[in-house]
Amino acid sequence: MRGINFAIAMGIAILLPMLVIYGVKTFSPPPEWEDFHTRELYEKLSPEKITPEEKAEIARKQQEASAKLDAAKRQHQMHLFFAAVPVGLIAIIAGTFIRVPALGPGMVFGGVFTLVEGYLFNWQELSDPIKFVSLLIALIVLGVTAYRRLGSRANESG
Repeated sequence: MRGINFAIAMGIAILLPMLVIYGVKTFSPPPEWEDFHTRELYEKLSPEKITPEEKAEIARKQQEASAKLDAAKRQHQMHLFFAAVPVGLIAIIAGTFIRVPALGPGMVFGGVFTLVEGYLFNWQELSDPIKFVSLLIALIVLGVTAYRRLGSRANESG
């Protein structure tokens, strides 16, 4: 019976972060290259038909399109962060209260993996205060979870 509990817990732990990723992609699709760039900017133009000014203008438009694409990617990554971190925290808290052998640990592991996912995709984009506060909250939630689950067992056996 322990094997099935472990399998269910790991299934939840793996599926929860995937659910968050695809949920965000569904409601906030990631930007595509084609949404910001046009083929005209990249088609081969014969060198004798293009002036240096036109070439500079094309290069400027390419850089502008790339900058807009990068900004849209950062925005999408922030959507993922602001979905993954709360879902991860809620899953950890919910797992604390669930006493079903496979479901509780699965929710806690899934919450931890979802938190890690939220941070990994966005670490460079986050400001230091957001990193600090959100990591502090996550650590407090994990500490309370450990105390609630493991501390209550120690009190029962002691």
